[in-house]
Amino acid sequence: MARGSQGEAGHPRRRAAAWALAAASPLIAYLIVKAAVGGISTGAALALAPLPPADPSLTLKYLGRVVQQPKLRVSQQQERMAKEGLSALPLAFEPFFVAARVAEQDKDLPRAIALTEEARRRRPSHPAIRMQLMIYYTQAQRYREALAEVDVVLRRNAELRPVLLPELTKLIADPRGREALAGILALEPAWREEFFAAAGERKLDAADAQDLYRRVRALKPNGDVRLERQLILQAQASSGDYAGARRTLLAGLPERERAANQRVFDGAFRGLAAPKPFGWKFEDVDVGRAEPAKDGGRTYLDVAYFGGRAVNLAEQALALPPGRYTLRANARSDNGVSSGTLLWRIVCLPARNAIGALDMSRAGPADRRFAAAFVVPATGCAGQALILVAEPGDVAAVVNLQVSGLEIAP
Repeated sequence: MARGSQGEAGHPRRRAAAWALAAASPLIAYLIVKAAVGGISTGAALALAPLPPADPSLTLKYLGRVVQQPKLRVSQQQERMAKEGLSALPLAFEPFFVAARVAEQDKDLPRAIALTEEARRRRPSHPAIRMQLMIYYTQAQRYREALAEVDVVLRRNAELRPVLLPELTKLIADPRGREALAGILALEPAWREEFFAAAGERKLDAADAQDLYRRVRALKPNGDVRLERQLILQAQASSGDYAGARRTLLAGLPERERAANQRVFDGAFRGLAAPKPFGWKFEDVDVGRAEPAKDGGRTYLDVAYFGGRAVNLAEQALALPPGRYTLRANARSDNGVSSGTLLWRIVCLPARNAIGALDMSRAGPADRRFAAAFVVPATGCAGQALILVAEPGDVAAVVNLQVSGLEIAP
């Protein structure tokens, strides 16, 4: 555990390792706080550095917590304390953890890795050791090993997932990162769904998402890759390629479902699920709600609107090519629509300028077929949104409506 030069150094920050370093500081700080004994803060412990406990085991525990501070520069006194502790307790892991931080300060990454691996061998359940190894492996571009450490931490510390997973998704943009991610995602780790939920919030290159999908599918050819395919769709839609995203959606559906969902997804309101933005988004708020319902073999959208203010009660994205279309729907209302307006509105994305509307305010107790023509322009309308809008009238009144058979035809 000899120490090299003592030149001033911080964490080496390679471009490919930036995500890990960004994640590591708050995570390790969290682990320190969580592991603190007796309510003594890390700052107070650092202030007490010249007065370590006399018991070697307590001294090493103290050092093991203190050196988890990402920005801490290990002092010669702390290094000496670690060596003395190892002499008294030859099976301890803390001295190797301390020595690894010293090697890191000296920019000796291979030695820092080797020392931390020895600390892990002695204490495999320690999350801070595995977090530190994750950082070192990433700096060395050893992504598979880095992700193996991340997997252990995420499986054992679910509370860290909201912090670490968004950072982990940044590896999708790196070819070697995708290769490593595919290897671990193919094993279907416990945090897989949360990873894809976090990835779906990022603006990703669709080609990177497609490459990740291909890699995972190759590793488990008969396995479930719906989340990987969904990520492609979301990346395509976020970049404005709604047509490509729609093709990805349809390719993932059973063949018998593709024709019925080509333009409007689940226009029969059977309660089918689809990745956003193409699946239905229903609202349940103080002034109204909309939800799929079933009466025997009949399925429909059950709408209740209480007035007071305008609200969007249902919405989904479309990917119609330029041209003329007709929007059709069946609607009925037992008591009629005595006040206010209920209509389907079609807007272009992302500007959300309206290009069509289907007013159902004349619905009565018997089913009535409503239809309205609209045109998708050739420019500025690569995607569209279909929105159920409720608008208040002059007098407040409760409106109930049942909608079925919603479709768009050329």
